[in-house]
Amino acid sequence: MPDVEVFDSRRCELGEGPLYADRDDRVWWVDILGRRVLWRSPDGADSGEISTSAHVGAAVPVCGGGFVACLPQGPVRMLPGGGEQRLPGYPGDTAGLRSNDAKADPAGRLWLGTMAYDERPGAATLYRLDPGAPALTAVFTGLTISNGLGWSPDGATMYHIDTPTGRVDAYDYDLDTGQPTGRRTLADIDEGHPDGMCVDADGGVWVALWDGGAVRRYTPDGRLDRVVALPTPLVTSCAFAGPRLDTLVITTASVGRPGDPHAGLVYAHQPVDVVGRPTDCFRG
Repeated sequence: MPDVEVFDSRRCELGEGPLYADRDDRVWWVDILGRRVLWRSPDGADSGEISTSAHVGAAVPVCGGGFVACLPQGPVRMLPGGGEQRLPGYPGDTAGLRSNDAKADPAGRLWLGTMAYDERPGAATLYRLDPGAPALTAVFTGLTISNGLGWSPDGATMYHIDTPTGRVDAYDYDLDTGQPTGRRTLADIDEGHPDGMCVDADGGVWVALWDGGAVRRYTPDGRLDRVVALPTPLVTSCAFAGPRLDTLVITTASVGRPGDPHAGLVYAHQPVDVVGRPTDCFRG
């Protein structure tokens, strides 16, 4: 039996940010360059997509319904009835920048990162938006490609990836204040480039490898536990999905790979011995 099977065959230019929303039993993800948010039920009975007005780095569920779409100028709350509500935007000149990976933390704060289209070093920032806050807080500056985010099951550890460093960084995390401290390296990546990630119920950290054709699982102490191979190299992110959170959904990209029939599809992997944790939602 192969490691993965096709979960959704709609080809994305730059598929990213999968998540499972148990309130509607749907898997959601984005096609950043295709300017759309896609969804599908785990059993494949329903699927659809929503167009966005600009490149959408991520979609994050809101606890009260709808989701936040992270656009180049900043986050926009997409309301269930189809309307939009502007949230505090990125400060300063956003020319040449776009949103990238984003997630809510276990306390309901929104974390969202940026990157420059030309990937110039030092141009990116990781921001935090506290519920009800009038402005974004810049937490990490001088980044290049702010990417994967995750938290340990107890919320005491935060993980973050700045892709060109080749590292997965871990921090002590204060859930009361939303402040990460004490940076340390969980893992150095020696094949491909670390992109999106997720954390399972046992604290294992699953890292998608751009130009690495795989997802790797690391134990909480940084040991490489397993490798899930994909049939295409540009692997972008992963998340646990389904009512039992027992299916790892994996997004990929087709940009620059017109002759690769496997590129840009969404895949599914059944780990058997581990499940995920519920998706956190933004309480704004």
